[in-house]
Amino acid sequence: MLSLSTVIASAAVADEPLLGTIEVRSAPEAAPEPKDESAFATVVPIADQPAEIDTLADVLDETVGVSVRRFGGLGDFATVSIRGSTPGQVGVFFDGVALTRARSETVNLADLPLDQLGAVEVYRGVSPLALSASALAGAVNLVSRAPDGVPRFSLLAGGGSFGTRKASVAGSAARGAVSGFASATYLGSDGDFTFEDDNGTLRNPDDDREATRRNNAFDSVEALAKLRWAVASGGAVTGLTEFFANHQGVPGIGAFQADDASLRDLRSLSYVRWERPGVAGLPVDLSSTGSFVFERERFRDVEGEIGLGNVATDNRTYTGALDNLLSSRVGRHALEARLDVGGQVFAPVDTLAAEPDGPDQRRIRFDLAAGDTMGFFGDRVLVQPTFRWEHLHDDFSGGAKTAGQIARESRGGSHDLLTPRLGLRFDAAAGVSVKANVARVERAPNFTELFGNRGSILGNPNLDAERGLNADLGFVFARDRLGWARRLRLEAVGFVAVVDDLIVLVQNSQRTAIFRNVDRARTVGCELAAGADVVEHLRVGLNYTYQDARDQSGIPARDGNQLPGRPRHELYHRTEYRRDEGRLFYELGFVAENFLDQANFLVVNARAIHTLGVEADLAALGRRVRSDALARVPLVATFEVRNVTDNQVEDVAGYPLPGRAFFGTVRWAWEGAEAPRG
Repeated sequence: MLSLSTVIASAAVADEPLLGTIEVRSAPEAAPEPKDESAFATVVPIADQPAEIDTLADVLDETVGVSVRRFGGLGDFATVSIRGSTPGQVGVFFDGVALTRARSETVNLADLPLDQLGAVEVYRGVSPLALSASALAGAVNLVSRAPDGVPRFSLLAGGGSFGTRKASVAGSAARGAVSGFASATYLGSDGDFTFEDDNGTLRNPDDDREATRRNNAFDSVEALAKLRWAVASGGAVTGLTEFFANHQGVPGIGAFQADDASLRDLRSLSYVRWERPGVAGLPVDLSSTGSFVFERERFRDVEGEIGLGNVATDNRTYTGALDNLLSSRVGRHALEARLDVGGQVFAPVDTLAAEPDGPDQRRIRFDLAAGDTMGFFGDRVLVQPTFRWEHLHDDFSGGAKTAGQIARESRGGSHDLLTPRLGLRFDAAAGVSVKANVARVERAPNFTELFGNRGSILGNPNLDAERGLNADLGFVFARDRLGWARRLRLEAVGFVAVVDDLIVLVQNSQRTAIFRNVDRARTVGCELAAGADVVEHLRVGLNYTYQDARDQSGIPARDGNQLPGRPRHELYHRTEYRRDEGRLFYELGFVAENFLDQANFLVVNARAIHTLGVEADLAALGRRVRSDALARVPLVATFEVRNVTDNQVEDVAGYPLPGRAFFGTVRWAWEGAEAPRG
C-alpha cells in the first residue's frame, strides 16, 4: 500500500513553488560565515531571533531563493525548494549529517527542530564539500547550538489561536575542557481553524461555505543533548543525540475531511565527531563523523478516508555513515578532500496486507570528493574548482506486480553521480564581492521511483538520474556604515537552472502509474535583497524575487507553460524598531498570481499577508521607568498577529492555510559567570 508520505511527496514534486523570500531579519553584529567562499549562501542566526512561535518552515520562507510549501497549518507537512527545484532536489543536513532518505528525498520541515539550533545555513545552487553529499538544487544545513564557557539557562512558554501551545527549556555549561548543551521543546495545536470550503467545485461559488478544520491536532516533542571535549592537541571530540516524536491527525483535503486517519513519527539521530589538526605531524586537519539515524513512521487509515484504501503502515528506516573531511593550507591553495561511506535500509510493514512485511530496500553510498580554493592578488581573487563522485548501489529484495502481489526475486542497480563545479569570487573593493558559479549536478532515482509500492504505483529500475546545470552571477555589498545607513547589505544575483530527464509519475493504465524520464524544465530569475539601519533603532529590509519557470517537455498541452506553483513575482518586507526595552515589527509577504496545474487552468490569486508583532524586555523596561520591582523581572514577552487581514489562502489545492491568528510567549533567561579553565 502507499504510505501518506509517498503521496504527499508526489504532490509536492508536481507542484512545488519556485522561489521564496529574502532574509532580512535583524542580524547580530558578527553573523556566522558560510562554509563556501564563492557560493551565494545565507546563514540565519537562530539564537538571536525574537522569542516568537516560529518554526523552521517560517525561517526558511523568509530566506532568499527559498520557497516553502505548506499542506496546512502549524505541524502539517511542509516542503522546501530552492530556485525552482522539487523538494527532492534539495539536500537537508543536521550538523553536516544527511537527513535526506533514499526512500524519498522529500524532507518534512515540520519534523525538524528550531529551538535547538544556533544557525541555519542555506546554499543556493551548490552543495559545498563541507557537507557529506551533493544535491541538485542546493542544500540546507541545520547547525545545532554550541555550548560555551558561560553557563546559561532559559525557559519559554507560549500559546495562541487554534489551541496552540509551546514550552521549551535549554541550558549550557562548561567545566574545564568539557562543555555541554541540552534542550527540550514541546509544541502542539488543535489546528481547528476556519476556512472557506469550495465543496470540491472550484468553478461553482454557489455551494461554498465556511468550515472548520477537523482531525488536525498534533503534539510533538524535540530533545537534544550535546557534549564537547577539547583535547590537549587542539582538536575536539563532540557527541550529540537528538530525539523527535510526533502524533497528529491527518485531515486530508478541505472538501472531504478525514476524521480518523493519523500519523506517528519518531526520529533518533546520534553522532560522534572527532576533529584533529595536524594529523600524523602533517599540515592536514581531519574531521571524522560517525552517525546513525533511526526513523519510524506509522500511518493509520483503516477506514480509507484519505483515498488510498484501507492502510495501516509501520515503516522503519535505518541509516549509518562514516564521513571524513580532510583540509590543508599549502601556499595559495586551501585544499579539501572527502571520503565517505554509508548505508541505508528501508523496512516497510503494512499490517492490513496479506503479507505484512514488505521487501527491504537497501542503498550503499560511497563518496569521493576534492576541491581547491586558490587565491590570487593577495586573495582578492579566489578560484574554486571542486569535483565530487558518488557511487550508489541499490538492492530491492522483491518487486511489486500490477495486482499488488510481491515477487520475491532480488533486484538491484548502481548509479554514479558526477558533480564538477567552478566558483569564482572577486573582491572588487572594500565590502564589494562579485561571485559566479557554474555546476553540473545530478540526482539518483529514489527507492519509490526505482521499485514502486504495492498496488497502483510501479517502479522503473531503468530510470536515468536527473541531470542539471546551475549557473549564477551577482554581487554582495556590505558596509558597517555608509552615510546615514549602518549595517548596510545589498545583494543582487541572476541565475539559470536547467534540469533534463526529470522523473515524473505517468499514468499507464486505469489502475496503475509508472515513473519515467520525460521532462525538461528551465528557470531564469534574479534575487534582490537590501537591508540597513536607516535611522537610530530602525532597521528595514526589502526582498524581491523574479522568476520565469517554463515547462520545456515538448508535450503539446504543456510545453512553454509556466511551471505550477512558480509565481513570477514575490516580495518580502520587514520593518523593525529596536530598543533595549524591546522591539516592534511589521512584515509583508506578497506572492503574485500563479497556477496549480501543468495546463495552467487552475489559478491561485495574488495575495498579501501582513504580520504585526511586539517584544518587551520587562527588566530593561523597568530600568527605563526606574521601577526597581519591574527591573528585577528577567522576562521577555512577545505578542504577534499573523495574517492581519484574514486572507484565505492555500499553497496546495485542497489544503487550506489558517487565517488571522494571535500568538504570545514569555521567556525567562539566566546567565552566570564564565567558568574557570584548567
